[in-house]
Amino acid sequence: MKSRERHRPKDGRGNEQARFALSFAAIAVGLLALYYFPRGNEDAVERWTASYLWLYTRVVGALIHVFDPLVTARGNVVAGRFSMQIVKSCDAMEANILFASAMFAVSARWWRKAIALTVGLAALVLCNLVRLFVLYWVGVYALSAFEFLHYDVWPLILIAFAAVDFVCCMRWARGKDWAPVVLGEAKPRVAG
Repeated sequence: MKSRERHRPKDGRGNEQARFALSFAAIAVGLLALYYFPRGNEDAVERWTASYLWLYTRVVGALIHVFDPLVTARGNVVAGRFSMQIVKSCDAMEANILFASAMFAVSARWWRKAIALTVGLAALVLCNLVRLFVLYWVGVYALSAFEFLHYDVWPLILIAFAAVDFVCCMRWARGKDWAPVVLGEAKPRVAG
C-alpha cells in the first residue's frame, strides 16, 4: 500500500491528467462515431458533410486554378491535368476531431479555449489545403508517388501537425499553467 502512495502526485495533477485522458477519449470516440456512423444520404450529418466536401472542393479547385487554368471543380471532383475526388477523410476530419477533442478536454478558460480551438482548426484546414494542392501536382508530375504520399506520408504529417498545433494552442489557452500538464513538474536539481 505504501508503494502506491509514494508514486501518487500530491498536488492533484494525477487527477487532472486522468480527467484529461478520459474526457479526450470520450469526446474523440463520440465525434468519430458521429462522423463515420453509416447513415442515409438524407441524414442531416450526411447533408452537412456533403456540403462541407463540396466547399473543400471549390477552395482546392480555386487554389490550383491559379497555377493551372484548366482546372475545374464540379461536385466533389477537381479535374484538370489530373483528377481527384474529395471524399470523407480527404478533409482531414480525423485530425480535426482529435485536435478538437483534445482542446475540449483541456482545463482552461472557455473563451481562451474557444479562440485556441478556432485558430487551431483553421491551421489544420490550411495544412490540409496544402496537402490537397501538393497531391494534385504530384498526380500531374509523379503519378507513381501519389498513392504513397496520399496514404502513407501525408496522414502522418497531418497528425504530427495536429499534435504540434494542439501543444501550441493548449499552451496559449492555459496561459501560465500549461507546463505541469504536459511536461510534469520539473524540479531544479543542485549539482555538487
